[in-house]
Amino acid sequence: MPKRKESLIEKIRPYHIVAKATDGKGIFESEEDSSRFIFQMYAANIGRPALNLYRKDIKKAAQALLAGEQLPKGFVVKEHDPLVDMFSFALARDHYHLGLVPGQKEGIPKFMQKLNLAFAKYFNMKHKRQGALFEGRFAGAPITSPAQLNVILRYINIKKVLDVYESGWQEPGAQDAKTPLDFLASYPYSSFPDLFQNRSSQLVSQEVRSTLRKMLGEDFFTTIEDHIVSSKNFIKEQAKVYKDLFLE
Repeated sequence: MPKRKESLIEKIRPYHIVAKATDGKGIFESEEDSSRFIFQMYAANIGRPALNLYRKDIKKAAQALLAGEQLPKGFVVKEHDPLVDMFSFALARDHYHLGLVPGQKEGIPKFMQKLNLAFAKYFNMKHKRQGALFEGRFAGAPITSPAQLNVILRYINIKKVLDVYESGWQEPGAQDAKTPLDFLASYPYSSFPDLFQNRSSQLVSQEVRSTLRKMLGEDFFTTIEDHIVSSKNFIKEQAKVYKDLFLE
């Protein structure tokens, strides 16, 4: 069962979700696998992937979703209304982080089960492996205040993406903010471009982006360099306070 302190059925309340690969296995080391996961996130939320996807270009489909374009017919079979609203995501080599709001009762568990099972089936078939791909199912923590939302948005969209860029980016003597900012802007497998720049992917809706700006203010999304600088001491300053929220 998912590791959490309360049921993930309450509508409206946002959650931080983390799923990790078994044994630290790198599941997002290739563009093809990362693109497939982006596609699976979209498909799992409204239905299921269509049959015979091996004949279709999933990489181009993922690029279209990230660019805000509609998928052509024949990629996804819609079966229900969205299970969740997504406000953040980041793929980080051997795990991933999501910020989700349930769209219906048990929306998060249903979405996560579909997502992890579908991606594990694809990954195992492609890489000729067997067994569980993820550690358990997933871990989840409720976000209960604007202050926690402020923290988790920076944690997922900035810190976790910069950990992909360079594991020691936050250490003294690391490069200035410009190079990490360039990476944040160019790394496609996170919601940073949706929230802090002008990308409008199909994964993070305009309604979600507008709601976040109303809650946190426009300044939060324009002081990116300040977020990078403050995030260099992020873990040291806030690990104890937000340990349960970070799920790591």
